[in-house]
Amino acid sequence: MKKLFYIFILFVALISSTSCGDDKDDNINVKPSATGTMTDKEGNEYKWVRIDKLDWMAENLKCGTPYYDLTEPSEWGGVDNIVSVSDFAKAKEYLADFGNYYSYQQALDNCPVGWRLPSDQDWKQLETALGMKHTDVDRDGWRDGAASLMIQSIEQGTGLNLRFGGELCKWGYISDSDKSVKPYRQYDEGMYWTSTVDSTMSNPCVFYRKIMPNIEKVERRSATIFAHYFSVRYVRDVK
Repeated sequence: MKKLFYIFILFVALISSTSCGDDKDDNINVKPSATGTMTDKEGNEYKWVRIDKLDWMAENLKCGTPYYDLTEPSEWGGVDNIVSVSDFAKAKEYLADFGNYYSYQQALDNCPVGWRLPSDQDWKQLETALGMKHTDVDRDGWRDGAASLMIQSIEQGTGLNLRFGGELCKWGYISDSDKSVKPYRQYDEGMYWTSTVDSTMSNPCVFYRKIMPNIEKVERRSATIFAHYFSVRYVRDVK
C-alpha cells in the first residue's frame, strides 16, 4: 500500500512539473526585430518597432489641429468646439503624452509618405504574432490571447507602448478636477482606427481596436465614422 502511495505522489509531482513547464512556454515574450524613428507631415519624430514584417509606430500621432481646437463636424451641429478647455497648458500636456485624436478621414489624410493606416488584417497579423489564436482573431468583441498587446507596452516588451488615451465622441466627455476637459474615458481605454470598412453595416462604419488596462484582451468591433475621434498609429510593410 505504501508503495502505491509513493507512486501516486511521484505521479502527481510529475504532472505538476509538466504543467508548470507548459505555463512557462505559453508566456509569449515578443521583442521587436528592428527599431527606428519616422517623422510626420509636420516634422514630429516618432519611434517605430518591427513585429512580424510590419513596422508599427510606437507612439500615438500628434500632428494636425489639436483636439482642444477641433470644431464639431457638421454631423454634430458644426457650431462649437468638440471640447471646452479652460487650462490649455494641461491640455497640451495631454496631447504630448497621449497624442491627438482624429476622425476616420483625418486618420487617412495625415498619413506620411510610405506609411498607411493599418487595416483590420494588419491588426490581426499583430495580434496573432502576440499570441492570439487563429480561431479567435476574426471574431467580433473581446478576444483572448493577445495579452502582450497590453502587457508588453514598455521598452522591455514589444515596445508598442499603446496608450489609454480615450476618445472624443458625440455623446460625452469628462472633466478632471481642475476643470480642464480631458478626452472621454482617458486612462480607461485606448481606441485605435483601422482602415477597413465594415461591409455588413448599412451606415458607413469602420473596424477599430480597443484596449483597457488590466484586461488581457483586445476588442474588435466597428463604429460609425461620423461620431468618433480615435487615436492613430501607422504601419508600413518591411521591404
